[in-house]
Amino acid sequence: MSGRASASAATLLGIVLAACALCLPAAPALGDATRPRVGLVLGGGGARGLAHLGVLQVLEEMRVPVDCIAGTSMGALIGGIYASGATVEEMTQRIRRIDWDAVLVDDPPRAERPYRAKRDDFENLFRLELGLRDGRLVLPPGGTSGYKVEFLLREMAAGAGNYAEQNFDYLPIPYRAVATDIKDGTVKVFRDGDLVRTMRASMSVPGAIAPVEIGGALYVDGGLLQNLPVAAAREACADVVIAVNVGSGLLPRKELATALGISLQMLLVLMEQNVRESVAALGRRDLLIAPQLGEYSAANFAEAFALVGLGEEAARAKAEALRALSVPEAEYRAWRERVAARQPSAPRVTEVRVATTGSRVNPEVIERQLAEVPGIDVRRRPETDFSLPNLHRRLEQVYGEGDFERMDYRLLDRHGTRTVVVRGEEKSWGPNYVKFGLGLAADTDQTRFSVNLTHRATWVNALGAEWRNDLQFGYRDRIASEFHQPFSNRAGVFIAPRAEGQNQPVVYYLDGRRVGSFEVSTARAHLDIGTQNKYGELRAGLFAGRLRAEEDFGVLTFVPDFDVRQRGYTLSAVFDQIDSPSFPRDGLLLSVKSFGTVGKWGSEDEYNRTELLAMGARSWGPHAVQLAGYLGDTLHGQLPAYDPFFLGGFLRGSGYGMDELIGERIGLARAVYSYRLASLPAPLGSGAYAGGSLEATRAVQGVDPAADTEVRNSASVFLAADTRLGTAYVAFGMGLSGNRPQTVYFLLGTP
Repeated sequence: MSGRASASAATLLGIVLAACALCLPAAPALGDATRPRVGLVLGGGGARGLAHLGVLQVLEEMRVPVDCIAGTSMGALIGGIYASGATVEEMTQRIRRIDWDAVLVDDPPRAERPYRAKRDDFENLFRLELGLRDGRLVLPPGGTSGYKVEFLLREMAAGAGNYAEQNFDYLPIPYRAVATDIKDGTVKVFRDGDLVRTMRASMSVPGAIAPVEIGGALYVDGGLLQNLPVAAAREACADVVIAVNVGSGLLPRKELATALGISLQMLLVLMEQNVRESVAALGRRDLLIAPQLGEYSAANFAEAFALVGLGEEAARAKAEALRALSVPEAEYRAWRERVAARQPSAPRVTEVRVATTGSRVNPEVIERQLAEVPGIDVRRRPETDFSLPNLHRRLEQVYGEGDFERMDYRLLDRHGTRTVVVRGEEKSWGPNYVKFGLGLAADTDQTRFSVNLTHRATWVNALGAEWRNDLQFGYRDRIASEFHQPFSNRAGVFIAPRAEGQNQPVVYYLDGRRVGSFEVSTARAHLDIGTQNKYGELRAGLFAGRLRAEEDFGVLTFVPDFDVRQRGYTLSAVFDQIDSPSFPRDGLLLSVKSFGTVGKWGSEDEYNRTELLAMGARSWGPHAVQLAGYLGDTLHGQLPAYDPFFLGGFLRGSGYGMDELIGERIGLARAVYSYRLASLPAPLGSGAYAGGSLEATRAVQGVDPAADTEVRNSASVFLAADTRLGTAYVAFGMGLSGNRPQTVYFLLGTP
């Protein structure tokens, strides 16, 4: 080839290479050629990871630019949000407001759930719902699905655009997250993808938070294999590594006496081993920051904000080494401006669509919750005010209906606009569900025990019909079956035929001594119509049935047996916006229930039995006060001896035995104070409490209200816990009038 030809070829090759270079995106590096690039490594540690915020505060204060971030678990969360462009101040303010007890459980606040989903809260049922398939019980996946954690991350990382797919090198700060592929046990370093899903995958603690599926693989917490991802930071950009280790280390010898302690230690050994390997890989220019967090629990998110100061303290202890990486203020400001300039601009949301991952649940259930809501509207028109918090709040309410295992959505970007595709993942263990429960109530003189079983067949048809069956035996035997048929999937109006039978004693006392009882058996068929939503339920119905009452009054032979045909009506109105009927801390519960038999309809007895309940609660910090009132009366006729009102027992006249106070008209007023001693881990329950009560009761015998005007006052003190097996109390009650009776209580279940 001639020299002229060679020169021409070289020129042509140069032009081609230059053109290719112009087509490539800008280099992701944020570093300045005059200084080493700093890679920040944030280790995993659960709640202990909030110490990372304190370290970031010091790095900003000392003007240390961060050119890339690698994180695992909680370090991946903090690092990912910071890499998306959020400032430390923004992150701190947002994390300070998080209600971790609410975020780390899947259910929405109780007030946001439909009334039908609240019914079990008034029954003595364990908070474990099993599936029923082909005659076998099916366990649900363990732990929380984590969808609310994901929603929270989407809001906090919104500045990065929440793209479904993006290269993490082109985030405001280049980023890496580490997770564990649970199928083959290998480390996965995420360099691209959905930023929020990646963070969630990295912090999916096995058994506590469900794994995340990405690209057909299942990922769990990266701390199992690489809790301090130094290598990932070097690969991303780092000339110098600042590694922050917030791991809890190993358990002391005294905590290795149980199988649980040994199992946990085995997991910690694996994590500690890989942390030691990462620390050993640090060079002489690198820096290790290890906040002294003591024995602070990785699960104690409620009090973890105190660790921010410990992280700050540990970083300041390394001030001399950090000064070597500090830059002048003008240079640091320029670095911050380059970070801000890399912030992507998210497309405008123009449509919200609904899809489901199954064949049972009608997608219109989700659409009903989203329709005509500002910022979410699913009507086919362009959106102008889409709001992630609004969408998340509504999807939590959809989850609260009880049909889905998790809520999710995808972001589809096309032609400069964005479509949000909402997806509800149906419960893998449904649509038939079973719950079991126990109730135990014991005072000084008697013990009552019950076993409960509930079965629900859901989505019997496209309108969401449900067939519910309840069985209870023990002190009271009861069997009931109800078919709840909505008229449409957009309104709460329903019709509900039901049948029930029960057998229970009605015991009479005189001066605290048992004088006799009736064994009352009923069998009734009902047809109800009503409406329900998250605020409560209105219901009215007709019934027909039979009642038998066999007396056991010993020598009092003048007390008759009863065998009567009954025809009548039932009415009820419930407003339920209280956070918990067992340990109320905020909200209001109002209930009116009326039962009546009508002679003109063929009933052989005729009377009315009406009950009113009002309960409200307020809290401040760990303190809560509950005020409640209860009235029972008849609107017509006289209550028969086999169907009186009862008071007595814990929080119902605590100085008296259970159901000792009997009358045709009764009244109760009470005030309860409780102090939250501690939060319980979500798998065990919600909290432990101590408190006391003051109560006033009145029970009127006979048709003359003046027959007994005595008001009996009582007080109680108690220790209690709200557990997955139900509420548990140990209490002491004392009467404050008359002969001052005293009673000790032990209860499992709602009093």
